[in-house]
Amino acid sequence: MKRFIAVVFIGVLVALSMRIGNSSSLSEWLTKPGGSPPVITHWYAVEELEQGDIWKIYLEAKDPDGDMIHFDALVYQLGYGSYAPDYVVVKKEHRGEMRGYLRFFSSVSLPEFTQVTVTIFIRDKGANKSNKVVLPLEFTQGAKQEPPPPPFDAGPLDNLGTIMIDLRDPDDSDRENSFWQVK
Repeated sequence: MKRFIAVVFIGVLVALSMRIGNSSSLSEWLTKPGGSPPVITHWYAVEELEQGDIWKIYLEAKDPDGDMIHFDALVYQLGYGSYAPDYVVVKKEHRGEMRGYLRFFSSVSLPEFTQVTVTIFIRDKGANKSNKVVLPLEFTQGAKQEPPPPPFDAGPLDNLGTIMIDLRDPDDSDRENSFWQVK
């Protein structure tokens, strides 16, 4: 009896997957692996930021296939380590071409001279990755963000999304479950 139920269950899954596979909305969303990878053509971000300011990471990217799906943001903080990656979904109107900025900020008060490195790349529906952009950042008192250089200084820029990683103070000994604490 258990074997019969298992066979029926597998049959239903196969039939369902075949039905979904012919769905026009699903086939529009999914593409075969391959195609052309996205390319980040220009980027800019200040290297020093005052604590509490919003860091704008300016990006211009293109994808010949028009199927960019999300940004991958990898954050490394000196004295703390790597954070889990964050994924920022690319809005439908930006899947072929975009020019704008990603926002990044920390709600945690960090010591002056805290250093962070953010690596960003874009994935598309065909599992292709763009080139990687590695951006250093140091929190420095009195740092001012200058206006961005070309091509980001002309015309309106779109807010492409927010990197949702909250940095941690490596000197904070009150954190629970911290690998910094001696037990």
